[in-house]
Amino acid sequence: MFVWSYWKAIFSHPATPSAEFFLPKSDKEQYEREERPEAQQVILKRVARELPLYTRTATGAIRYCDRCQLIKPDRCHHCSACDMCVLKMDHHCPWVNNCVGFSNYKFFLLFLLYSMIYC
Repeated sequence: MFVWSYWKAIFSHPATPSAEFFLPKSDKEQYEREERPEAQQVILKRVARELPLYTRTATGAIRYCDRCQLIKPDRCHHCSACDMCVLKMDHHCPWVNNCVGFSNYKFFLLFLLYSMIYC
């Protein structure tokens, strides 16, 4: 079980935001042309009206990842090691060389539990 959970933690791809969080091409071009942050937020608010977003920045702005070019859902963070946004990202683990997030959190905890029992 130790090896199985380790294997699953390594090879389970961390969940990424769905396609609905990416900006449409026309809005993306408009967002990139706009230089003022206030105008960029207006574009993001217009696109994010139908999205289930509850978490915003301290100033009330919609969270946007410039690297992945998507509106960040709640508890989504960009991993610089993997160079992608990960849903419910906990951390990037060097033991498994993968991000621990929504889709592989269970396997990572099982790996830790079995390693503690094994030792």
